[in-house]
Amino acid sequence: VKESIQALNNWYENVSQSKLNLFYRAKGTVKRWEQHIINYFKTRITNGFAEGLNNKIKLIKRIGYGVPKVENLKRRVFLSLLSI
Repeated sequence: VKESIQALNNWYENVSQSKLNLFYRAKGTVKRWEQHIINYFKTRITNGFAEGLNNKIKLIKRIGYGVPKVENLKRRVFLSLLSI
């Protein structure tokens, strides 16, 4: 964990010295999510499964555009998740 914090601090310093504007925005984003990034290095746990599940549900929703009943959409989602 200490190594990851040190690596982030080194990266922040390099970005500040680089004079590349695009990296300044990225630096702000990384700083906002810094605690979450460090937590990954502590626990090695991600929310990848949940993100994948959300994407699958969104895809089913797009494919089933115009489905008149919410219950039918729920059935489609559950049926597609049987393979997981």
